[in-house]
Amino acid sequence: MLSPMLKRAISAALLFTALLCTAVCGAEGVDALTYAVFPYLPDVEHYQALIESRWAELEPDVRLVRTEWNCYHDGRPEGIDVVMYDAIMLDQLVGEGWIQPISPDAVRDPEDIFPFALEGFTAGGALYGIPALLCGNFLIYDAGCEALAAAEHITDLADAADLLVMNSEDPTNRRQYEIEAIADALGEANPSQDGGAEEVLELIDRLAVDAHKHDEDDQVALAYDSGIGEGYIGFSESMVLLRERAERTRIKAISFSDRENTPRVYADAAAVSAGVEGERYEKCLELMNVMADADVLTALSVREGAPQYLLLARRTPYRALAGRFPIYAQLERLAGDEDNRVIRTP
Repeated sequence: MLSPMLKRAISAALLFTALLCTAVCGAEGVDALTYAVFPYLPDVEHYQALIESRWAELEPDVRLVRTEWNCYHDGRPEGIDVVMYDAIMLDQLVGEGWIQPISPDAVRDPEDIFPFALEGFTAGGALYGIPALLCGNFLIYDAGCEALAAAEHITDLADAADLLVMNSEDPTNRRQYEIEAIADALGEANPSQDGGAEEVLELIDRLAVDAHKHDEDDQVALAYDSGIGEGYIGFSESMVLLRERAERTRIKAISFSDRENTPRVYADAAAVSAGVEGERYEKCLELMNVMADADVLTALSVREGAPQYLLLARRTPYRALAGRFPIYAQLERLAGDEDNRVIRTP
């Protein structure tokens, strides 16, 4: 029979061995995390560098590995722990079982995130990611143009022509304009109806500067900056290309119909891939919070001392940014519109 002292010694040895194994196995499981950011950001590497700098302060022993993943067409994110995706893909990603839900309690400072953004990534009562970035089709215009400054509806410009530099014949853009018009006409953020916006599309063609109907997006902004037209329809981040007209350029939402504007925004969130579990899952939650961190997003919005004109899903960054760049007061109004809804349909 073993003595009580020997039993305690054996138990202690077994406990030590178990703890050591757990520590070693856990360390092996989270020595590195693989992550992918949204590939269409204006400066992907800048974002990655900011994420990794902040992460190194929090988790110096866990290495971050960059990879690429496009939510629109790359399929299942095999071997990637944390991904970033557009909310229009949420139903497919959830339906295919490619991402998994997180507890709302896992989101750091949730009150700082616009409520509509969190709602946009909620399906079946479950939250699928932490919102970080927003985007939308806005009117970007010269403040000296009285017609554009006063317009609240695209139809207010029915008697005008050649005002906007825009690639109105591009199939992707044209489809976006059509859906915007239908959404505004119906008052539905994600309209169920298809078609019925022909008159608005014809008006957009009339407003477009004819020589630039086939321009790429960046050429549209550059053409406007060179003095062509009085404005353009585009994403806020396109304003980073402006130099000559930047100081007098404004940005606002405009209805694509003769009815009240229905504020719709694209949204991107960080999510954890399916199959990730245990301590690795917990580390992924931490990484997702870093990707959507207010300080990281604030730093992302400035590059070499210049504003990047990004729409952010958090409130806090706008306060610091607006003090340096007045345009961020306008961007905050767009991002913080209480009627905003996340675009969930392609």
